[in-house]
Amino acid sequence: MTEPLERLRTAEKIAFVFSGGSSRCAFQVGVVERLSALGIRPAMCIGVSAGAWNAAIVAARVEHRIRFFWKSFMRMPDLDLRNLFIEHSPWRYAEMHRRNFARFVGDRLHAPDALPCLVSLTRLHDRKGFLVTASEVERPVDLLLAANYLPPFYTRTPLLAGERFGDGGVTDNAPYEAAFEHGCDAVVLVSLKGESEGGIYKSTRDVDHVIPAAFRDRVVVIRPRHRVPYGFLERRWEKLVELMTLGDLRTREVLLGERHPETDVRAAGDSPSVRLLRLWRRVRGGRGSAEAARGPAEPAPP
Repeated sequence: MTEPLERLRTAEKIAFVFSGGSSRCAFQVGVVERLSALGIRPAMCIGVSAGAWNAAIVAARVEHRIRFFWKSFMRMPDLDLRNLFIEHSPWRYAEMHRRNFARFVGDRLHAPDALPCLVSLTRLHDRKGFLVTASEVERPVDLLLAANYLPPFYTRTPLLAGERFGDGGVTDNAPYEAAFEHGCDAVVLVSLKGESEGGIYKSTRDVDHVIPAAFRDRVVVIRPRHRVPYGFLERRWEKLVELMTLGDLRTREVLLGERHPETDVRAAGDSPSVRLLRLWRRVRGGRGSAEAARGPAEPAPP
């Protein structure tokens, strides 16, 4: 038995943490299915962005239908120009999620046997991060829609407690610390950034996160070996099945010590997000250098 598997099998309270990654979160489906086959059961779930849908499925205790959840969603038409007059976007993702959530999850997150499900959010007016418990929200689907708010694909984020929130991946895409605050003694963190790309993407300010020593022995990280060659908006079912298989194989590698050459698949070059962050840092760095060259600003008149 490998050390990570022994750690999970001897833990009393495990949390599954699902990072965001849009369509590439199909990788997490294979992870969930393999963990279930190995008898690894969570006591709570935490989800970010698209990973929040997987967290909700597991927390609602219908993880055996997680693959059908994804297939049902992908079979719906995602573009309709008439939606411009309804939600000011040609993409129908919000309505698709409402229908799929009602079909597979419904009110189950409020059921007595549902697992605690925390969702990562970013408050829009001040970019502050929050974790909100789904069972404490009257309509959990609104919470998950807010967690996925990303224009132009989503244009109307629901009001939650009188405020508007967006994608939690901006402020915390890997909120594993919260699991320990809630009494868990082990965490399975499923992230989408490849190992060869560097550390874990945690936020826009921490793109190469390293888990601190205080948590390292209690966090089992399952992620691809390399940047996966699948698009942000991938909808072809055969490609998503490949991602699910990759998630299954990587879980077997991490927990069972196996080695599968299929996990060596990789995309060429840096990801678009990495290139964008690199450009942003150059712009900010150039601006900072110019300000430094000008010297301190003159004091404002009283």
